[in-house]
Amino acid sequence: MILLTGAAGGVAGLLQLDGEVRRTDVVPHPDRPDLIAGDLTDPAFAHAVTEGADTIVHLAGQADPATTWPGLRGPNADATANLLDAAVAHKVQRVILASSLHAMAGHLDAGATFVREDLPPRACCPYGASKVLIEQLASVYSDVWGLPAICLRLGGVRDRPLGSSWRGGWLSPPDLNRLFAAALAADVRFGVYHGVSANTPQVYEHTLPGYAPRDDSASFPDLPDDLTAPEAAHPKWGLAHRS
Repeated sequence: MILLTGAAGGVAGLLQLDGEVRRTDVVPHPDRPDLIAGDLTDPAFAHAVTEGADTIVHLAGQADPATTWPGLRGPNADATANLLDAAVAHKVQRVILASSLHAMAGHLDAGATFVREDLPPRACCPYGASKVLIEQLASVYSDVWGLPAICLRLGGVRDRPLGSSWRGGWLSPPDLNRLFAAALAADVRFGVYHGVSANTPQVYEHTLPGYAPRDDSASFPDLPDDLTAPEAAHPKWGLAHRS
């Protein structure tokens, strides 16, 4: 059975998972009786909702890159630590965690044009730093307790890139599903991988075994400049732009 956290979020709504799925989210949804409502910052809830799961897909967390640390600590750091504790206690076989390209986008701000997966993390904001922390927590639980874990640094998941800076870091919904399918099948004890489509230009390396993205941001030649598309301007999804 797969435990899917953050199940009411936008990415979870695009994700297609095979088999039995237990869905949880922090906010109750009267029209979603399938959702188990609860707060993963509560260790007791994290343990209860994890019982019986053999796989965890962890999408829950604060996803607004403008959030400062007080708003990130609970949903991104504490909740993840609680869930990893529960995964070890219940002998979960694999955890897939949603990280973000924001964990590496500082390399772009420093002038890089291609970001390898083996470069040291370089967050562009506190949100990105919280994702680096998630990756390091997963590494510790894998090394110390043998928990298989894969962290996916997701790019901007939309049907199409919203602006010019999204070209390198766009992740189409079909490629999102290919990415998670590959992560669930990969024979990897621990790994951190970029989650992007087959974009031109290729700004972020992607080496997850079995992942073969098919979509390319270059198929949208007339994207607006971020300065004229406010909804696209904040996230650093692929090409450096400084505010």
